[in-house]
Amino acid sequence: MSDVNEASDPVEPFDPDDLPIDAAGGAKKVRKIVIRVVMMIVILGISTWVLVKAFGDLDLDAILDAVKSLEDAELMALIGITAIMVWAEGLLTASVVPGMPARRGVLAWLGPNAVASVVPGPADMPVRYRMFVSWGYTSAEAGSAVASSGILNIINKIVLPVLAVIALTLSGISIDGVLGPIVTAIAIVGVIGLLVAFVIGSERRTAVVGRVVDRVWATTLRMLQREKSGGSALARKLVAQRATAIGLMRGRGLRALGSISLVSVIRASLFVMCIRFVGVPQSAVSWLTLVCVWAIVLGLTVIPLMPGNAGLSELAYVGLLTPIAGEQYVNEITAGVLIFRILTWLLLVPVGAIAIGIWRWSLKRDTSAQPA
Repeated sequence: MSDVNEASDPVEPFDPDDLPIDAAGGAKKVRKIVIRVVMMIVILGISTWVLVKAFGDLDLDAILDAVKSLEDAELMALIGITAIMVWAEGLLTASVVPGMPARRGVLAWLGPNAVASVVPGPADMPVRYRMFVSWGYTSAEAGSAVASSGILNIINKIVLPVLAVIALTLSGISIDGVLGPIVTAIAIVGVIGLLVAFVIGSERRTAVVGRVVDRVWATTLRMLQREKSGGSALARKLVAQRATAIGLMRGRGLRALGSISLVSVIRASLFVMCIRFVGVPQSAVSWLTLVCVWAIVLGLTVIPLMPGNAGLSELAYVGLLTPIAGEQYVNEITAGVLIFRILTWLLLVPVGAIAIGIWRWSLKRDTSAQPA
């Protein structure tokens, strides 16, 4: 329970200038994107090299054979569940926008997702914001929806890996090798997350912690012979940010929680299907282990270092699953991971481009339909 009446918490107005977009710095932005794209290609190459060096049985022909082994029914099932995933993502996007229909939620997820899959940084945020505003929502409503989506995404990428670690521990699945340090790190993050949740659960505790941290920071600055101004600025800022976060999610929490849970279940199921359909049996790696590894890799991508986490996700999936299943399955696992990444990343780029085209066409149509 909070120590204050949550309904009275003020919500700070959203400023569109806070979005990571700078129309004036066109040349600089293009240069930065080019550099990041080159980095993405380099990382893909490094990831491939690491996998080849780490697993001597990795063979391109065997991987392609595993991909080609998909039967028509299996391929249709994968495409079908991918379509359901897109619909669920649309529901999630619409869940944080008052009165938005699911069909617009699908467009508002597909288009920005395609941009974020090829452009470095949180490039989906300004695109999604513009789409919301173009549909008649105010700047405050659009900004709140964008911020709410970001908060949900971060929470999901922190909570699911922690649940995966708990499941692995209770099930007795071996977490030796590379998985061991990752599980330990996630457990530490989980403990920190619980502490943070306890602190922000109360405005009073938030203010107290802010003042304590502020004093420590002030003492550090004095030791460095630097001045600090603003008094307990950190405490006030933390309380204000807490109020803003509560205001953003008020009245939307249950709907958003249900939507993001549905998305997670569908994505995890799709990952399990991709691995199973290429020939990795239950005896080699259980469905629970597959789901847990998927959740752990999801947590590793909480900071988007590369567009679509290119190279990093593939390396993590193969590097974590192969020691569990056995190196004799490395080609099948790699094939399953590639299929999963094609369905949830590469394939959605052109589909998202079509979604942006539909959005722009609808704007022009609505503009031309208005009386002069």
